[in-house]
Amino acid sequence: MPDARIPAVPAGHDLRAAAFWWGFQLRRMMRRRGVKLAAVAVVGIFLLLKTVGRSRPAELGALFVLGLPPLLALFFGSGVMREEIEDQTLTYPFSRPVGRVWLYGARVLASAAPVVILTVPFAVMAGLGLGPRTATGYVLGATLGGVAYTCLFALTGQLIKWPAWFGLAFLLFWEGVLGRVPGFLGRLTLSTHVRGLANLPPTEGQFAAAWTAPPFVVSLVVLIGVALATLWLAGVRVRRKEFVLTR
Repeated sequence: MPDARIPAVPAGHDLRAAAFWWGFQLRRMMRRRGVKLAAVAVVGIFLLLKTVGRSRPAELGALFVLGLPPLLALFFGSGVMREEIEDQTLTYPFSRPVGRVWLYGARVLASAAPVVILTVPFAVMAGLGLGPRTATGYVLGATLGGVAYTCLFALTGQLIKWPAWFGLAFLLFWEGVLGRVPGFLGRLTLSTHVRGLANLPPTEGQFAAAWTAPPFVVSLVVLIGVALATLWLAGVRVRRKEFVLTR
């Protein structure tokens, strides 16, 4: 029998079941202690930088568009399946006649929601100090970047044993170093496309003066494409995986 806390997942309609499961998982996510602690930390950082540090809007934008979304995505996204298997909230829905790919996608997007909720409002406040157009770019960058990183780290959680360590190395070396290199190499990173959407070019480093943003449409397509591709790849793996249901 399923856990009484888990409502019955609608059968026979994948999209409706996925929407239902997303809402259920989102409510669970927002009640978790980790989300509440992250919210306190993010608000504290913003207030500290705004009042004591007197950071400029562009500096705050860089933090809440480029800095925090990948870290929060790693925290909330890399352990998606492990958490669900441990508390038995995913194995029951997987036994229903509903596509696993849809349920997995809904779960990952529910994990991306706190990333967006905890960064976009502060990105907006930072961007409004530079004008509505800048604020719009910050919203696009923080939202699409947060979702893309969450989907990517959820995939790594399916493929490797220590996704958190891999994610930290990925952010530090691939995104942090290669993302500042102009040209083709830099465009292989998600951070370059987030910078392009948000109009946040690097201000430090030997390549800063030579950096150019990718075309807006290219960055839009890359971030959405990475999110969809990683969701699909991980979903296929989940669909083929055997889960042992406990009674």
